[in-house]
Amino acid sequence: MYDEIPMNSIDTRALRDACGSFATGVTVVTTRTRDGNHGMTVSAFMSVSLDPP
Repeated sequence: MYDEIPMNSIDTRALRDACGSFATGVTVVTTRTRDGNHGMTVSAFMSVSLDPP
């Protein structure tokens, strides 16, 4: 039903910009898998690595 996104298809500049634009607050993180849609609210997050994303 849903294909996994290959790691090389993630735009590292867009990832960096997205992480840099989140100052504070609450956000919703979502994903879509073969098992369905999943989401959760978070008050803090970080990118562990930009390479690989």
